[in-house]
This record gives sequence, C-alpha cells and structure tokens, in this order.
Amino acid sequence: MSARLTVVLDEVGERSTTMVGRYGAELAAALVRTAPEGVEVAGLSPSVSERRAERIAALVPGLADLRQTAVPARELRQAWLHSIATLPVRGLVHSTSLLAPLTRDRQVGDQRTVTLHGLHPLSDRSSRKARWFERALRRAVQHADGIVVPTTAVAEDLAERADVGSRVRVVHPAPSSWLHVPEDDDAVARRLALPAEYVLAITAPGASVQAERLVETIASRSMPDVRVVVAGPVEWGETTLAALAVEAGIAAGRLVMLGDLDDADLAVAYRRALAHLHVSDVDALGLTLLEAAALGTPTVHPSSRSLLEIGGGASVAALGGTERLAAALAGLLGDEEERVRLGLLAQDRARAFTWEAAAAQVWQLHAEL
Repeated sequence: MSARLTVVLDEVGERSTTMVGRYGAELAAALVRTAPEGVEVAGLSPSVSERRAERIAALVPGLADLRQTAVPARELRQAWLHSIATLPVRGLVHSTSLLAPLTRDRQVGDQRTVTLHGLHPLSDRSSRKARWFERALRRAVQHADGIVVPTTAVAEDLAERADVGSRVRVVHPAPSSWLHVPEDDDAVARRLALPAEYVLAITAPGASVQAERLVETIASRSMPDVRVVVAGPVEWGETTLAALAVEAGIAAGRLVMLGDLDDADLAVAYRRALAHLHVSDVDALGLTLLEAAALGTPTVHPSSRSLLEIGGGASVAALGGTERLAAALAGLLGDEEERVRLGLLAQDRARAFTWEAAAAQVWQLHAEL
C-alpha cells in the first residue's frame, strides 16, 4: 500500500483566481510531479460544485483522488477552527493555507503542516474573515507540526510574535507555470484592446482596500501620464473600480479595465506592459511580482521586507505612501535604459524560483518531521 500525502486545496478552482488559490494549485501540482517513489498525493477541498471540481482536476492533474468535506468553505473554516472533523483525515497532511484539519484526535503517524502567506490576510472581504485569520494563525502556532512561510521576513516576524521553535520553513513561491505568451500575441493584444504603452495592475477578489490604494496612486500628483491596464475583478460588493476612479477625478479612458483574464491573455498583458504597478502593502507572497518578472516586466512596489526579498534587486521599491509609489513609477518610466536593465534582471531573478524546488522543500519538511 502506497504512502499518501493529502494536500488541502484552499480557494483552488474559484471562478476568479485568488493568490491563495493560485499558490495552492501550483504547489499541489508540483507535489504530484515530485512525489517520492511509493508516495501518492491526494487532494482535499471544501464541498464544491461539479464544475469547480473539474477545474481543480485540470489545475492539479495526477491526484490520487479529490475528497470533499461535507460542508463548503465558509462552514469548514469554522468547523476546523473548533476541532470539528467533517471528514476523517489521517497520515501526512499539508495545507496550502491556514485552512487545516488541526483536530485533537491525532493518531500515531498523523502529521499536519500549514502555510502562512503572511501576517496579514490577503483578503479584506470582511471583518469576520479577518478574525478567522487571527484565530487560525494562533491555532496553527499551537498545533501544527510545521509552518511553511514564503520569505525569511515572514519567518522572522512570526518568531517575534510567537514561540514557533524550529517548526518554520521558508519556501519561496515561484512564477506561475501556466503563464506562456502565445505565438499570436499581437492578435491577443488587439482583441484585448491593449494600449501601445501602459502600466499593468492586478486586482484580486476580496481586496477592495487595495483597489482604493491603486486609485489613490493613479490620482496622485506624482503619477506619470500613462494609461493603466487593470486585470482582475473590478467590483467588490457595492464598491466598483469605476466609481472609485470617478470619485478620485481620474479622467475617462485612463483606466482600461479588462476583468479576469485567462492565463494566455494575462501573459500577453504582463509581457507588453512598461511596468507592473503593485500597490499592496500587506502582500508578503509576491506572486504577481514573480509573474511579471518571469515575463521581463519590472515591478514598482511598496518597500516591504518580503517584497524586497523576493525582488532581489530586480524591482523598484518605494518607501512611503501612494505618492512615493507613483513617483517611483515615474522615475522608472522616465529612464528607458534602467527599465530595460531591470526587465532583464527580473527575468534572471524569476528563474531562481521554481515550483519543483518549492515542492522538494515541502517533501523534505515532512521527511524531517
């Protein structure tokens, strides 16, 4: 009988891709590809629709099986937070987020590792979810056998906050393996109506605060006169990107809102951009920075320790608020030679990270535990 690693897939296969979902799918697929001989990888997800289960199977091919709990994600978060088992899970379990079955009825051979993407939730969807994040983090610190973090900066911040001993492992994420520029990229650019010159910004589900920060950056006095293409959701409940732009006095046509893009279209949008404008000051995962880098596009971002670590000198970090962020972007766009140089450096930097290497570190963690 084969040994088995069960991977908890949080937010994977959702209609609008989240960074947690992208990370989970990429890592799980790499764990399948790099599984040691005699070890199989299975998936575990909240209860999902048949269509979403099909998307998960396409994103993570080769799973031994995909089990679903009896309840959807919202209820599962609360159940696991209170040690309520909705489905028995034994043996090795690796969660791609803080959503993990850290139940009290552990048996010999049970092993639980979780992933902490940063000390702040990537979603500001609700105060309820923020409270869940804090409680889930405390629970992981108390009960997880291992905690995976994306950067040394997160590991250091976590160590200052809690006694985690030697349970933490830094496993850097990698650029998406699915972002490939198609041969007919000119046709894609025409279909998307991409401007000749533009800056690319990525929005995310449940992140209206970052959308507000994006608009504030574009509306600032230091923002260069360039169009901004926005890929990702443009509505968050009653908040819309269009309404935010109008309220901020941004001229019509300055923002080009594309909505959610498939991987090929997104790759073209990244590749043709003058720069990638990353406004989040709480993101410690840096996936969009790595995606842009892999396609030769430098990123301008807040000067957080995690993003500096991931950028590795191949990005532009702005210390301060949105005015400084806009000024840093203006400086980059005003120096063509520097922009090209950073684009080449970014590609080299992105090659330093692979999902296979990340998966190998996760396997090593479980072996050591």
